[in-house]
Amino acid sequence: MSYKSERFYKDILTNEQFFIAVKDKKIIKHTYQDRPYFCFWTRESLAEEYLQKFEIAYDKLVTMDIDRFATYELDDMFDEEDEALVNVTKNAAGHEIKIVEAMNEIMTDLDNIRIREFVQDVAKTDTVYGLTQKGMKQFAVVYDENDNFEQSHFMPVWSLSKRAESVAEEDFESFELIDVEGEVFAEWLDELRDDNRYVAIDIKPGVVGTIVSAQKLANELTF
Repeated sequence: MSYKSERFYKDILTNEQFFIAVKDKKIIKHTYQDRPYFCFWTRESLAEEYLQKFEIAYDKLVTMDIDRFATYELDDMFDEEDEALVNVTKNAAGHEIKIVEAMNEIMTDLDNIRIREFVQDVAKTDTVYGLTQKGMKQFAVVYDENDNFEQSHFMPVWSLSKRAESVAEEDFESFELIDVEGEVFAEWLDELRDDNRYVAIDIKPGVVGTIVSAQKLANELTF
């Protein structure tokens, strides 16, 4: 049975976070069948139960945002063959995963969920929020100078005003926030698609989240 049907996988998709325990700046490991595994938990209570029952010395529990982890930390912290046990407790052996492979699958599923939710939200409100430079009336394409991939040039858009405002205030102070009708955005999206550009959908503070090709988003539009 695929672990995609397991509770831990659904927890991560829903809460977009997991927990690790750290000792001396290293992730706590659990030995199972004579093999050491990194330990991840999707609920803080499960982590605390494990650490207390086994009397594991640790410095702190760390909450890992799944987007920030996948964007900035995954490749630096783990190799392709590294494995983890998820939600190991005194009474449960946990779910064995290949960390990089599982996280890539999670992010793919999250991207698809977010695209669907974005399209549904905009279909209801007929409003898309984005950034613009002062004096301009079109959404801006921004550039991540720390990223050398194609996705480094993207148009940030949001389906809800509160999400847009929180990110704009923290990460895009030099831009203004504007909104347009869904039909107008769809026209702009066609132009982005022709230029092979990318769109950042409902990204979080810190400019992390779902970035997909304009083509992929255009294929899902219903307005």
